[in-house]
Amino acid sequence: MIQLIGRENYRTYGEIIGYDLERDPDLLLQYGISALVAGAFWQARRINRFADTDDVTAVTKLINGGTHGLQERVVYLQRAKRALGL
Repeated sequence: MIQLIGRENYRTYGEIIGYDLERDPDLLLQYGISALVAGAFWQARRINRFADTDDVTAVTKLINGGTHGLQERVVYLQRAKRALGL
């Protein structure tokens, strides 16, 4: 759900969720573990403060480090909010 890059991230987020992702990175292919890592990543980077205000640019930068795909994310956010009646 969140693509981790680098051994240090596998170690860090593995420690946070209690799995040795550095030794067994394929654990991230399991939905439950992937969801735990995504949540830990989101929380560690304090992304909610920007997501709560629909700051798609800040959220994208915190997750990807840049703004590649930004326009698509804006469209997806609008669709999701419309579908949820928000």
